Amino acid sequence: MLFFWFAFGLLNYPHKSSVWFAHRRPWLFAFFYIALSGTSYIVDQFGLTQHLWFYPLYRGADMLWVVLVLYPFGGLAVLELLYFLGGYLGEPLTFRERSMTKWHGFFDVLEHIIFFGLMGAFIAGALRTGTGVLIPVTVFLALLWMITALIKLRFHIHHSGHYSLIIVCTVLLAALSHELPNTVAREWVYLEAPLSSFFNYLLLGLPVWVWLGWFFLVLLPLRLWIFLVLHPRVR
Repeated sequence: MLFFWFAFGLLNYPHKSSVWFAHRRPWLFAFFYIALSGTSYIVDQFGLTQHLWFYPLYRGADMLWVVLVLYPFGGLAVLELLYFLGGYLGEPLTFRERSMTKWHGFFDVLEHIIFFGLMGAFIAGALRTGTGVLIPVTVFLALLWMITALIKLRFHIHHSGHYSLIIVCTVLLAALSHELPNTVAREWVYLEAPLSSFFNYLLLGLPVWVWLGWFFLVLLPLRLWIFLVLHPRVR
């Protein structure tokens, strides 16, 4: 994963991707890394507490590898894959500040509200609060946030339809490149989610809820990257 991030980062270096920031703007990169690690830790604790997955090979201090390396550098690798596919398909990842309209403002605010509500649900789940209804509520908020985040991106990037295709390709490539090796390594194991049978239906060997989770895992670092690093007010 580290090599994947670094290799693609070198290819994307002219586009000022995460490797460029690690080299030229280390403090800003560190800020993003901490935000990504912290958010990933909350989501991971939610999954462990709610018995959605577990790690057969990691115990105790070994979990530091998961929290400080696997998740953050997995997110960074996804970012570099986005940069690579975007550049290859002629749609590099750049922040665009369009003129404010009522719909722009509405979705900016709505996305923030849903995102923080979703984070609150993850925290509640990690703390074993409201276990009975929490997973369906969290799934609903996650799906709603992903839709809202895609709409919000429309106001901040060029050619949103084209970039949506890039996001879908990134999800597929990232999921397959991470999950196929794991069928042998078994570093993490997914369990059946307490949802309808549709979400547990196996698609290419993975439950539907895991595929939806990969959309979340792609959009989360992208959201943090755009609004914590690429935003003109930050840079």
